[in-house]
Amino acid sequence: MKRYCDACRHYCDEAAMFCPTCGQYTVVTEVERIAPEGDVIYPLSHYQLSYKDTFLYVMGTKFMDTDGRASRREFFQFLLLWHIAIIGLLAVFYGLTAILHTGPYLIGLAGLIVAILSLVSLMPLIALSVRRLHDTGKSSATLLLFLIPFVGPLILLGLLCLKGQPQDNQYGSALQHIVIDKRLASIMKASPTSSALTTRVLVGLLVVVICAFGASLRAMGPANEVFPDGWFTNSIVGAGSVEASRASVQNYFDAVNNKDYDKAFTYIISQASTNPVEKQKWLESMKQAPKVDVVSLGVTRVSRTGDLKRIVFDANLQTTKVGAGVVESTPMKRYISVIEENGAWRIEGFYKTMPDDDK
Repeated sequence: MKRYCDACRHYCDEAAMFCPTCGQYTVVTEVERIAPEGDVIYPLSHYQLSYKDTFLYVMGTKFMDTDGRASRREFFQFLLLWHIAIIGLLAVFYGLTAILHTGPYLIGLAGLIVAILSLVSLMPLIALSVRRLHDTGKSSATLLLFLIPFVGPLILLGLLCLKGQPQDNQYGSALQHIVIDKRLASIMKASPTSSALTTRVLVGLLVVVICAFGASLRAMGPANEVFPDGWFTNSIVGAGSVEASRASVQNYFDAVNNKDYDKAFTYIISQASTNPVEKQKWLESMKQAPKVDVVSLGVTRVSRTGDLKRIVFDANLQTTKVGAGVVESTPMKRYISVIEENGAWRIEGFYKTMPDDDK
């Protein structure tokens, strides 16, 4: 900070209440220093900084500092860089997961890194938002609007987008929005003001990473599927596993209903090692079973332990029993556990309650 003499138009040290040249009273002004070249250097908030310097200023110099004011340019430059970093990171990790079929491990690592970055940038973002509100003449208490469900964050965003007050206010001097040219950049040891082209390039980059992120999500999920049946399931047990396991369950019931029990038995696990006596008992029991139609199969659990992949379906079934000239239909709910054996999905068991992972 410096003090300024209106009479002789000289800048004085902060401790000089009176001008050492003319003796007139001086006023405090937001001036950092006077460069040897004679340029008046103001605090960085008065300049149109480059994207790099904005990021370093917000995350470094002003990490937890809510004093002063921040321009719209500073606010949106930081937000743009933050979104590119976070979404770009997610796009890379999700894209690698879709290409390499690594399961949930890379996604978990991405979630951990994003969580750490979000926590690190939380305080600088709050401090920047407070300074942005100061520039519009509003106090930090305005941030509490964020706690109002639905409309609160939208109102707060609108306030953060308002143009700053052109005059001094209780939070500091009016921002001057000084452009940093190459000469001034060499004096300040900073980068020149970023051009409009740089902004357009970064916005385009943000669009690209959003599209890449969406494409990686789409690549990991089968058609017409949403979480958890889509990309999440495929990231753990592999692309196409949902369709293949569902087809095995459906084909099993179709074979049973058509009384093709030998074919139905091929969809049961460990058929090659099954005791012939046990197989015969299973065949006899199935002959007494009612017709079962599959109403819906929803994925309720997916797991992968080494090479063992397991999907548990929450199955809504409809049993139909014919007797004494009466057709009786009864809804039935079962949990159907399906595992992959030798590249084929086979039924592990039917359960009335959610099975444990070790079953």
